[in-house]
Amino acid sequence: MSVECVSYGGISIINAVPAWLGGAAAVNLPVRVRVARGLCEHDEFITFIINYLRDIFNTDLEVCIHVDSQIPRASGLKSNSAVAVAVIHAVKRFLGLGDDPVDSARLAALITRAHGSSITGAFDDASAAILGGIVLTDNKSMSIIKHLRAGDFTVVITGYREGKNLMGIDRLRALSSIYTPLFEMARNGDVWRAATINGILVAESLGYYRALETISVALRLGALASGVSGNGPSIYAVFRPGEEGPFIDYIINSWGYYLTTNFVEPTRLM
Repeated sequence: MSVECVSYGGISIINAVPAWLGGAAAVNLPVRVRVARGLCEHDEFITFIINYLRDIFNTDLEVCIHVDSQIPRASGLKSNSAVAVAVIHAVKRFLGLGDDPVDSARLAALITRAHGSSITGAFDDASAAILGGIVLTDNKSMSIIKHLRAGDFTVVITGYREGKNLMGIDRLRALSSIYTPLFEMARNGDVWRAATINGILVAESLGYYRALETISVALRLGALASGVSGNGPSIYAVFRPGEEGPFIDYIINSWGYYLTTNFVEPTRLM
């Protein structure tokens, strides 16, 4: 017997660090998880998840978990949240403990925060990873404020091979008075403008100065939104299909590497 689950990476709409109000959009960088009965070796993160679930479910949980992820690690593209929520959802189904994706996202937020791989628990990232679409959340209460479709756009991503810089995280935390109205901007429908402002604020706060030039070029070349995703180092730009070519040419001549993908739409809105 085995159970499989697929989740997805994402890009940031609103960084949840300043005000605990977050937003993320799922992109087509899949994480495929298979849970089967038996024992096998796991990396440290999967072992932590298994031990956490073993305690809360009060079960021996003798399972072998295989993870196939297309998300660059430590990139700001929601890898840990996507892996955690897919593993949790698959384990719950394997144990016959329900099929509620939001419950799985809440557990993923608790686990990534306990693990220390997320500052807020990233309920927004885990929710987008398992639900698809754009999710706006209150990460403190772990509630979904708004869930909407992202639309048919091309997403170009670069910068993910650079090192993460968290030295300025306190500067980002200090922006809570800005981030509450920024969240409301996204909630009221101006998602791409809010995402761009967020991406620029993250780049400036955390010192991704090379990213600021790339964001500026993307916007000049017609991007609907561009910014640093998560706490970096990835930079994304959202284009109408077919309009991304000049930006890709710039990326080839500057960063030298990139991913192109699209948004994952939800099968149903929550």
